[in-house]
Amino acid sequence: MKIINKKDNQITFQADIEEGLANSIRRYMNQIQVIAIDEVEISRNDSPLYDETIAHRMGLIPLKMDKTLDEKKSEKLKIKSKEEGMVYSGEFKGKVKVAYGKIPITSLSKGQELEATATTGFGTGSEHSKFSPGLMFYRNVFDIKVDKDCPKKIAETCPKEILKLENGKVIVKDAYKCDFCEACVEKCRKIKKDYVKITPVNSLIITLESFGQLETGEILKKSIDALKKDLAEVSKKISK
Repeated sequence: MKIINKKDNQITFQADIEEGLANSIRRYMNQIQVIAIDEVEISRNDSPLYDETIAHRMGLIPLKMDKTLDEKKSEKLKIKSKEEGMVYSGEFKGKVKVAYGKIPITSLSKGQELEATATTGFGTGSEHSKFSPGLMFYRNVFDIKVDKDCPKKIAETCPKEILKLENGKVIVKDAYKCDFCEACVEKCRKIKKDYVKITPVNSLIITLESFGQLETGEILKKSIDALKKDLAEVSKKISK
């Protein structure tokens, strides 16, 4: 496994893994237990949005997972605003914290108020998208071979600048960026000579992005654990 890029809520890495297994891990992200706002009681709403719309927006606000949280116990979040302008997710008060404080909920004019109490619950992404912890996607890695006599105009066709000129010769740099657009291959076909050959290898570039409830590494671990648990159960039943 090789880390290519890592940000606060996103990681991109290269791994020698089959597409079928990667897809299984991706699908099992929706089997991870995640906290979200499950019910909303609105006691005052003078904003231009219906109660149902506000409740829907609140339900999709990512909440931070905490090891002290009990999956069998719900928590209360309260919001009360009288300020003119936009009402943001960061105005919620309670034990559970929102992942992002600048998610807009609704707007208030002078003299208007919004007051609501939200109740949290645990669930999985397979039940509702509000419980989804993130997303994962992947693509193939390609091996790129360039003929020593490859002309400069072939390198100029590469939109990602993977083919570059060095000491008058075309070289390959950062091959992992190749998404098989075949721009260079098409150029070779026009001049009727295979200066560039691109073949897939048994490796994938995987990008995992968190919606904020969990860190990317924890999402990956929990997804693999959930997959292992189900595979063990299947194996146990087959062996009987």
